[in-house]
Amino acid sequence: MNSIHIRFMAMSVLLHVFASCSDDKNPAQQYGNTMIQSYKSAQTLDAKVNIQQVRKSIQEFHAANGRFPADLNEVSSFNGISLKSDHYDYNPSTGILTEKQ
Repeated sequence: MNSIHIRFMAMSVLLHVFASCSDDKNPAQQYGNTMIQSYKSAQTLDAKVNIQQVRKSIQEFHAANGRFPADLNEVSSFNGISLKSDHYDYNPSTGILTEKQ
């Protein structure tokens, strides 16, 4: 083969490779997007489960002590779970816990 023919074939292969790398057809990009979405979904689910556990702990504290905990540190001491209190708003007079936005 002559060098022009080899160069043409190499350019054809490169053009085909670059053309197939668009976001909607690139398997690596699709896999990466799927993994990122799965990670974000898992984080959201974890936050929902965690807030439910904390709410349950508040109710258990109330049942055991006849009052709501004064703060989330008291809940943490009561049941031994570690809480990220900066993620929640807690009203000790009502026992209502909400997630900060």
